[in-house]
Amino acid sequence: MLRNQLAEIACFVEVAHRLSFAQAAVRLGMHVSGVSRAVAALESRLGVRLLQRTTRQVGLTEAGRAHLARCEAVLAEIAEAEAAASASGGALRGRLRASIPSGLGLAHLTPRLGDFLATHPELELDLHLSNRNVDLVEEAFDVAIRVGELRDSRLVARRLGDSRRILVASPAYVAAAGRPRRPADLDRHACLVLDVGAIAERWELERRGHGETVRVRARVRSNNALALLDACRAGTGIALLPQFAVADDLAAGRLVRVLEAWAAVEQGIFAIYPGNRFIPAKVRAFVEFVEACVRGVGAGARLRPRTSRR
Repeated sequence: MLRNQLAEIACFVEVAHRLSFAQAAVRLGMHVSGVSRAVAALESRLGVRLLQRTTRQVGLTEAGRAHLARCEAVLAEIAEAEAAASASGGALRGRLRASIPSGLGLAHLTPRLGDFLATHPELELDLHLSNRNVDLVEEAFDVAIRVGELRDSRLVARRLGDSRRILVASPAYVAAAGRPRRPADLDRHACLVLDVGAIAERWELERRGHGETVRVRARVRSNNALALLDACRAGTGIALLPQFAVADDLAAGRLVRVLEAWAAVEQGIFAIYPGNRFIPAKVRAFVEFVEACVRGVGAGARLRPRTSRR
């Protein structure tokens, strides 16, 4: 009987989160009819309607909203107990679904994934490399790594470090086009623009606390930092790229800094989780792995670990 009650609760919570029986069924690996029967059985047992159903939409009743919070707490307690038991056994198991910005992931995480997975051979990793801000709850991600400002107050964030974008070019480009001497000179150069922010061609730079905004001409524009890095190496123009992405090229002499005293405003590198009451051991292990990778990029990220609710 208890197992049936927990199944009913799980179905109700999933439908309430997605406001869709069909999406909940996919997430739970069930038929829609089975999810519908489970929610109906829960409502019948409680003697109250939890969901308003129409042919077009599903919504929570007032009683449903109140019961959802209690059900979430019950499921969180069960998951926490299982996570603690699993951690005490030493091995991390199951699937971990993570979203990471493509530039950071390809440059510094994926080359080291083999070591992480060798340490946890029973863990399955579902890794999505994208600069899109995914919806952790709606898309069922366990954790996401983000660079920049966080706006979603439903999430729990842990700061892993700091990243700053700097101005770089190839020695060949500098030899052919010269070096800009001040930010305003960038207007006369071919620029490689990372498509982030409201106006990608507007570069906000700072030097010793003094800020200056310049509008640049995009010779190449892309949402992928590594694509721009390739173009920069080839001498196509000047790029404003994350320091963690260009550190190796600077050390090897493939790129040089221009306007060395200027850089973009520093941004945080965060691990974010759904606002649950606990963090599973597999997620904690993965975040520690990411933090170690970020720490390994040296000057590209200065770490100030902490946990905060945003």
